This record gives sequence, structure tokens and C-alpha cells, in this order.
Amino acid sequence: MVALFAAVTMNAQNEMYVGGTLNFQTKANAANKSVITVAPEIGMSLNEQFGVGAVLSYTASQDVYNAFTINPYLRYNALEIGKVKVFVDGGIYYRNVKPKDADADNYFGLNVTPGISYNLTDNISIVAHANPVFNVDISSPAVGDSQTTVNLLRTFNVNTFNFGFYYNF
Repeated sequence: MVALFAAVTMNAQNEMYVGGTLNFQTKANAANKSVITVAPEIGMSLNEQFGVGAVLSYTASQDVYNAFTINPYLRYNALEIGKVKVFVDGGIYYRNVKPKDADADNYFGLNVTPGISYNLTDNISIVAHANPVFNVDISSPAVGDSQTTVNLLRTFNVNTFNFGFYYNF
């Protein structure tokens, strides 16, 4: 991924971005503890329609688990109207989930995730990512057999958008 990123940098259309999202959730139910996710992101445009990028994320669920994910992606800009862009990211990911009192589980997969961005200025954008509309997840648990699951619209709804910012240069 690093070699691909370096190779296409020379042909970039002058648009790179860094940013990401920060999420916090808490529920009144004692069984569902607070969860925080930090997800920095970097990417670049290859042309008007396509770009590449990567998200690194860390999630901590109070007294339950910690998770680390790396998700490089290919971005397709589906629609641009003025300062608004609608895009779809197709990515591959690796996730390591470490429950509090157990061995870590590993996940590999593919995902298709829609998003939208709005350019506040030439350099600052607000971005919103939905949960994946499609994913293939291959789990390799510390205990038990590996599983493959295919999901279509399983976690997608309007209540699950993650909001963040991009700095464009």
C-alpha cells in the first residue's frame, strides 16, 4: 500500500487530505459501557473521479474490549454539486479485537462504505461516513473456528454516521 501511495503521489492532481473522525458513545444501560473511537485518515485524489487513502482506527470500550483497524481504500467520487461530494470507498481491512479477559481475535475483509463531504473553505471540509453498505468479514478467533460472513445493509442506517474533518492541500 505504501509503494502504491508513493507511486501515485507523483501523478496526483494536487489534492491530498488528512483528517479523520472522533466518536464517543455512551448508554444508560450498565451492560453497554462508553465507547470511544479515534480514526485518523489520509488520502489523495488520483483524478476527478478516483482517489486512494487509508484509515487507522483505535476503539476502546470501557472494561469490555480494545480494537485496532487498518483500512486502505479506493474512493470513487460519485457526485459533485458545488461544494458537496458524495463518494463511495471500497476497501480491504484488518481488525484486531482484544476482549478484556481473553485472547485477541483477528478479522480480515472487504467493505463498501458511502460518505459525503462539504468544503467549508478551499482547505477545510466536513465529512460524514456511514457504516458499510456491504462487507465480507473473515474472522480468525483466538478460540474456535474461523468464519466468513457476508452482510448487505446490516449495519447501515441514518443513525450511524461518523462525522469528522479533512484538511485539504
